[in-house]
Amino acid sequence: MKKLFTILTIILLLVSSFTHLYRIDQTFIFQGDEARDVLIAKRMIDNKTPILLGPETSVGNMYLGPLYYYLITPALLISQMHPAGPAIMVGLFGVATTSLIFSWGKKKFGFWGGLVAGFMYALSPVMLHYSRSSWNPNLVPFFSVLLLFVFDYVGRWKWFILGLYAGALFQLHYVALIMVVLTALALLKQDIKIIPKKELIKRILLIVSGFVIVTAPFWAFELRHDFVNTQAFFKYLVSKKAENSVGPGYLERVKNNIVMVSKGIVGSQSIALKEVPSSLVNSASFLLLLFPALFKRRNKHSKDLKQLWFFLIGTIITISFLRENINVHYVSHLFPTIALMFGALATRARPVVRAISVIFLAGLLIWSYPTLIYNLRSKSSIQVERAVEISDYILSQANNRPYNTVNAQGSSITTIQYYLSLSDNPPKNDLQDLVYVICERGPCSSDEETTTLLFLTGPTHPSIAEYLGHPQINEFSQKRVMVQNERISYDTYVGTINIEKE
Repeated sequence: MKKLFTILTIILLLVSSFTHLYRIDQTFIFQGDEARDVLIAKRMIDNKTPILLGPETSVGNMYLGPLYYYLITPALLISQMHPAGPAIMVGLFGVATTSLIFSWGKKKFGFWGGLVAGFMYALSPVMLHYSRSSWNPNLVPFFSVLLLFVFDYVGRWKWFILGLYAGALFQLHYVALIMVVLTALALLKQDIKIIPKKELIKRILLIVSGFVIVTAPFWAFELRHDFVNTQAFFKYLVSKKAENSVGPGYLERVKNNIVMVSKGIVGSQSIALKEVPSSLVNSASFLLLLFPALFKRRNKHSKDLKQLWFFLIGTIITISFLRENINVHYVSHLFPTIALMFGALATRARPVVRAISVIFLAGLLIWSYPTLIYNLRSKSSIQVERAVEISDYILSQANNRPYNTVNAQGSSITTIQYYLSLSDNPPKNDLQDLVYVICERGPCSSDEETTTLLFLTGPTHPSIAEYLGHPQINEFSQKRVMVQNERISYDTYVGTINIEKE
């Protein structure tokens, strides 16, 4: 039996490695956010100076910490500046997450429980979608599953470790902090009645210490810039206080978020090749909501089972206060938990429930198989090909002359900027006589020739723009003329503008 267990463990790790890494260099997503990240990482390599601010959040004009940039920089360096390097790093983190899920599940629910959980995560269409490209939320599952191990630490150090994880998750996606708060509450609940107040204060200080250590660059930025992010955060809270309160629409948001999580389990509408069957969604919702009732009352795993369910329900209840559009990646920290819940259901629940769970998992695998195969076999990403072709065109046309690159309204050039930055003649940061404007989905408009505003695009925040060497907006009224307007790659045109300086 031991030999069988070893073979199955190796198979799990091989399957996870295959699904997370196979052809990833040809299928990874390379768009504006990904290009911005590698552009910043490259700048850190060139300047040997760390940036203190991370990616922008989707709400409140706030920014995360720079941890993600620090993590992808070595990956970019090892890959010799190929943008697939960070994507491969994320894929390796996905394999590590599978291993951690298996390890924790094996410890709590036995070998078969850990194996089921590991395979469910390794074959999840949603998790694979977010584990095969470089994006800061994609590392959240790894750090969230580490939180589960915090409960097994003995002594005071668990609180310091919790603070470290909190600092990491804070810099990857702000919603992931919910997991940290729930973990802290669960830990405090265990012994709040028996510990003295001084000890409680010490534990809180340990959490804060770990958090501050990991987020130190972010706070250094805040000190230098009058706590601009902190102010934005409190402004956001004040502006959202009324609309995010419990009201008539709250229960509807709870229902919608349950459905959203359940759709994430079965593949998500945006990722699946065909419409998600309502039977799978309803089955997933049923099993998750009634999770505690599906086991015998006297169960040695009751504590661990309640812990998993607490994380799930606590997250859904909390995020339902937000009225923003909640996407699956907001709750990516839940999917290791959900995989472990199904591992427990398939091996530790009542016999009838076990059978239902196994049937559900088999149906899920059969249904999601085409999506899985399609994603692994999809053609090479056109995003890299397009960026390379356009950058080569600009460099050949410029012929070592100084130039600027700009984008038409509704277009993006960050991917092109990255490849231009790798050349011996990158775009200049001050206004030049020669400007190349990138126009997606059609020829460049004459408006690009007559407008008095020229955007030399870079990341939004002034400090990041300054770090990258990108000016923000240059306003000018000089005469200019579009001398060329050619279709270069797919539906992207490049307009060549000559500027007559006064």
